[in-house]
Amino acid sequence: MIGECMIELSQNNELGEYKQSFAGDVFNTGVYIKRCLKDSAQVSFLSVIGEDKLSTQFLNLMANEQINSRYLYRCKSNKMGLYIINIDQYGERTFDYWRENSAARQLMQLIKQDSDKMAFSSVTTLFFSGISIAILSPDDLQDFWKFIKCRRSQGCQIVFDPNYRPALWPSPEHAKDAFEIAYSLSNVVLPGVDDHKNLYNHQTAAEIASHLEAKGIGEIIIKNGDLEVLVSARGRRTKIDIIPVTEVVDTTSAGDAFNGGYLSARQNGKSVKDAVIYAANVAGCVIQHKGAIVPKACFDTAITPLV
Repeated sequence: MIGECMIELSQNNELGEYKQSFAGDVFNTGVYIKRCLKDSAQVSFLSVIGEDKLSTQFLNLMANEQINSRYLYRCKSNKMGLYIINIDQYGERTFDYWRENSAARQLMQLIKQDSDKMAFSSVTTLFFSGISIAILSPDDLQDFWKFIKCRRSQGCQIVFDPNYRPALWPSPEHAKDAFEIAYSLSNVVLPGVDDHKNLYNHQTAAEIASHLEAKGIGEIIIKNGDLEVLVSARGRRTKIDIIPVTEVVDTTSAGDAFNGGYLSARQNGKSVKDAVIYAANVAGCVIQHKGAIVPKACFDTAITPLV
């Protein structure tokens, strides 16, 4: 799992008090993969954090979730990014970010300085998102592509979720150029319809499938909120209905949870169709709770019987 995890402050009550936690799209996905697979797979997080107390708290969270920190770098000069979730009187959520000097932006510099380059040779799957690459400088992004190409040439499966966030990119053209490279290097992709509507002006899942099939991607899973999922596996398309959740509390991490459920199910040998159904159940569990990472006991109660 390659990406950024941030310090999250969310409004806890009407007095303006905030609750502190940690979240990030790729990290959230890693947590749900590990919870689904338990001891049958090792999940590691490749990123950079600071050397401050909050960064140490994050390390403790990783240990509690059994996420391996072998590939986690620590930076003296930079700290983890931070964001605040604001909720207005109508329940609408807005976000304020402080990530310009995030430690995670130093990732490629620290990888290049790492003398133990062979440490990555044992990795069998790499997952990254549009956010993972949006925070990198242009030079670091070029080094990132070299890193991904090297891993793929060694037989590593590459998985990509575009997770388009316009505010993180200099322009839509910059994002599109990067996504096209990411797609060309990926074996499995997990786009959302909204990602492509905003960036490519694709209006339907079928349009997205056509665009990505032309790149020769073997496994394309197109998410569309609580609507059906369109799958294109080795050129064959299948629509898979999912059962919408009636009591939705917080959809912040719906896509991350779906990704975690899908990738864990495929790792466990489930078919693409069964993996999508399982992933929808994982996401359905998560959105019935507040926060990106739901309490482990609640998750295990809902999901363990489905494995």
